Amino acid sequence: MPSRIADRRGFTLVEILIALVIGLIVIGAAMTFAVNTVRSVEATGLREGVTRNSRFIAMSLERDFTATGVGIESTIAYGSVRVRGDTLLVLSVPFDSVMSPPYDLIPPPAATNPLPAGGTCGATCLDLMKAADSTFDLQVGDIGRLQVGGERRLIRVENMTSNDTAVQLAFTPLPEIFLHPASLSGGLLLDPFNTYVQKLEPVSYWVESGNLMRATRVEGSGSFKGEVIADGIQSWEVSVIFQDGDELDNADPTDGDPTNDYDDILSVRIRAIVAANRVDRHVNAGTLFTRSYDWRFTPRNLMYERNRR
Repeated sequence: MPSRIADRRGFTLVEILIALVIGLIVIGAAMTFAVNTVRSVEATGLREGVTRNSRFIAMSLERDFTATGVGIESTIAYGSVRVRGDTLLVLSVPFDSVMSPPYDLIPPPAATNPLPAGGTCGATCLDLMKAADSTFDLQVGDIGRLQVGGERRLIRVENMTSNDTAVQLAFTPLPEIFLHPASLSGGLLLDPFNTYVQKLEPVSYWVESGNLMRATRVEGSGSFKGEVIADGIQSWEVSVIFQDGDELDNADPTDGDPTNDYDDILSVRIRAIVAANRVDRHVNAGTLFTRSYDWRFTPRNLMYERNRR
């Protein structure tokens, strides 16, 4: 009989307390591990977000710099790379199996050389020949290169009328487009026998309210028509590196130094600070996490131009 009573005996209070303490310790350890894991994942995600952002910026710049100078060789006073403050511009001629063709000016009857001020069909209008197959690849809003002898201007296509062989192209009367002289600025007079227009593919980068912007078009007012490609930009500094190793804010063909003109540019350097999209008190001692980057891009077309001199 006593043995049966002993068999029915439960846990003592001490045993229950010990079990509760052990259970609480295990649960506490598990919760601590879970919280630390979540914090670690969040911290890693925060850092990786900055890395992804910067990687996308570098890839976008690399892609655009690859085309820099295609079909438009830099001269002393006119470069396919141009910088002003935090704004960077690169120029190229579109290339899709073949390069976008130039369209020659149709000179007016009994043309003098140079022509009177203005265009051939109006103050800001040009009569242009179509290609041999009657195609014309410039559209309203596109940016074109107006080449008059050795002078270059950018134009923004405002309107067009055409027939089988010719196009009347009206352009916006802007003095500057994408940091370059535009339209007929500077009193440019047309040469009836040595003037053409060619489609360009400009790309511009700049920072606006902490966002990195990219634009390939301009509004009728001349302002960039851009889109956000990255946020969290705390600092964005652009400089150009010349063939002799000098690094300046931009080229200067007017200072009498023949080594820092637009045709002497070898590379572009961008120094940036990219920040996370939020503050995490468990990352970077509770302050906003940032990383510094130093990118240098050397467009192969600029190297080719110099090597063939």
